[in-house]
Amino acid sequence: MATQTKKAKKSKPTGPTTLDLVVKAIAALNDTKGSSGVAIKKQIKATGVERSSVFVNKALKRGVATGVLKQVKGTGASGTFKLDTAKAKKAEQEKAKKQKAVQRKKDLLEKQKKKRAEAKAKKDAKKEGCKEGQETCSKKAVKKKSAAKPKKAVKPKKPAAKKPTKKLHQRRRL
Repeated sequence: MATQTKKAKKSKPTGPTTLDLVVKAIAALNDTKGSSGVAIKKQIKATGVERSSVFVNKALKRGVATGVLKQVKGTGASGTFKLDTAKAKKAEQEKAKKQKAVQRKKDLLEKQKKKRAEAKAKKDAKKEGCKEGQETCSKKAVKKKSAAKPKKAVKPKKPAAKKPTKKLHQRRRL
């Protein structure tokens, strides 16, 4: 029988995406006519990040498809590229909105946790009675506890009645 081996999940790479690196490289080159693919790749290597040219080419194509980049000359990953500033600003604004929404959710969850903890603390304080030094309140709390939950008597179970056994073979008279 064949044994199955579990495949390890691929972890996402850390750091900026290749498209982000391409956008930064184009901004750093600041060519008015547009930056060539070769110049973009050199700029990325100059920043100290090693990316395969295949990934850079894919990022260039994806940037043109999504509208972050504008292709001035050429087709595919060859030619010259510029930043599409209007769409890039929109993309940044959307990204900022998403980050704010995530932060709001986190803050809301923290508030809910604090409220739950405070409610639990109040409930525990009520169970123990009123503030220290007030004997009358604690006596009432004790009375409420005993009156609130009367214990039920446990009835013992009766043993099950035995069933009569059937005769396996009965004789038949003629």
